[in-house]
Amino acid sequence: MVIGLIVLLTSGCTKTEQPIALEINPIIVPDVHDPAQLINLNGQILSFASAVEWSKYDTNNNEWILLGDDIYESNSPSWYDGNSLWAPSILKLNNNQLRLYHSAVINEDNHESRIGFADVSGNIDNLTFIPSSDFVIESENYNQPFAIDPSVFIDKDYRHWMVYGSHAKGIYIVELNPQSGLLKDSSDNKTFSDNDQRFTHLANYGGTAFFENNIEAAYVYNHPNNNYYYLFANWEGCCNQLNSTYKIRVGRSDSPTGPYLDKNGLDMADGYGTAFLDSIGDVLGNDRFIGPGHSGIYQHNDGNFYFSHHFYDIEYNGAGSMAIWKLNFINGWPEIDVTHKVSF
Repeated sequence: MVIGLIVLLTSGCTKTEQPIALEINPIIVPDVHDPAQLINLNGQILSFASAVEWSKYDTNNNEWILLGDDIYESNSPSWYDGNSLWAPSILKLNNNQLRLYHSAVINEDNHESRIGFADVSGNIDNLTFIPSSDFVIESENYNQPFAIDPSVFIDKDYRHWMVYGSHAKGIYIVELNPQSGLLKDSSDNKTFSDNDQRFTHLANYGGTAFFENNIEAAYVYNHPNNNYYYLFANWEGCCNQLNSTYKIRVGRSDSPTGPYLDKNGLDMADGYGTAFLDSIGDVLGNDRFIGPGHSGIYQHNDGNFYFSHHFYDIEYNGAGSMAIWKLNFINGWPEIDVTHKVSF
């Protein structure tokens, strides 16, 4: 385990979190929720998370440094009410430019929300966020996929896609226009309907509370070295600290639009999926890791893969934290390597 001081910049002040003595192997970062996949910008590793905040990894001192926590502080777009940014996802357009998608929740109880984005450029210590003048998609009620938890990726043919959804209708995928960042087809039509051919259903919850469709936080990874796309999705309940029941399931497909099948060949759209991380840390061999969620995969410049996720930390009285583990692909399936001591 590589441990350093976590420097948090809040309202112009500097706050230092003391390092934690651990005998486990991931990198753990406290006070993180809904992290996006890690990303490399000009040789440095960046992390984005709700609300939206961003941090960089200092390889010299093995520490994370929080750089900011409000991408719209000085230029909020007209379509955003300024109250809630959730669950970002980051897309690398080129070596010097990123595109940051996020949820902008209006009324969680009614499933009213929008997904928008900002283009990100500049020096890693002084990033510039340019919001889109328009949002991508919205949900208005429980008859539409809840417009939160976007996951954006580029497929093997360089087409851009967004996976999103929570509860209600389940998880869906829709194609994006690489230039505008908006929906590829009929971008002015920003709502889902059951007969809308732009959207493909990818995953549903398959537990006993099926009527609640307890699934969200989907993430698709386009593996650079094989023909597969991997869909990770969260089942059960989030955001209840040590009582959280989040768990992660996975399937794979040779097409970005699925079907995503588990190890038994069963479709995640029918409520299946191979167990990847359980809710109480059994897979990781440590009950510290409660309710893992919001998967992300990062390939470092040494070729190794790393898996990031948030969890509710027994060591922090149930506070949200992020863990980063070494990830292997065994017979074409992802497996966390709990024995590998992670450092970049």
